[in-house]
Amino acid sequence: MKISKKIAEKVKRYQKLKAETDKLFRELNNFFEEKQGDEGVWDFFITNKPQGVKQFNGEYCDQTTLGEDWYRGVYYHPIKNSDNYVGCRFEI
Repeated sequence: MKISKKIAEKVKRYQKLKAETDKLFRELNNFFEEKQGDEGVWDFFITNKPQGVKQFNGEYCDQTTLGEDWYRGVYYHPIKNSDNYVGCRFEI
């Protein structure tokens, strides 16, 4: 099977966007590990409705225990001067 130029161009675009998103993920992951102590984060998002138990500094944590030392959940960090939160999905 030969691939069309249109599909090849989409692959090139995908490679470029993936490289950019991988770089952004590394930067965000480093920030949250170093500044917040968040470990095992695999996704980031913005929301205005945090869930879980309120923590200190207006943060929330919604987590489930999957095993003796195995947790999955979401940390919600408030955004300065905003009603929104950065959500960080994690598994440790």
